Amino acid sequence: MKYAVYTKWVWPNGVPSAEEMQARHRAVKSKTKAENILWWQIDENTHQSLIVYPSEDAAIEEMAQRDAMRKETIDETGHKMVEETKGPFLSIMADV
Repeated sequence: MKYAVYTKWVWPNGVPSAEEMQARHRAVKSKTKAENILWWQIDENTHQSLIVYPSEDAAIEEMAQRDAMRKETIDETGHKMVEETKGPFLSIMADV
């Protein structure tokens, strides 16, 4: 069962550019068990993300690494997470 980690972030100096966000994705792509990571902008200071894992076990295994990476980037930029929810997928439209 695929597993989702959803977050919402506030950036005091504005959400980074698409190019900066893509560079962050390239940096972690080979180091994660995630099948996909999606980031989208809500307004000039807010973005949300969805991490799709192949299973809850994979998400749990990667939790410490994910939290360490978050701490490092938060220390660099001053942005903060304001919401996080996690859970198993119930249905995927492409699969039905």
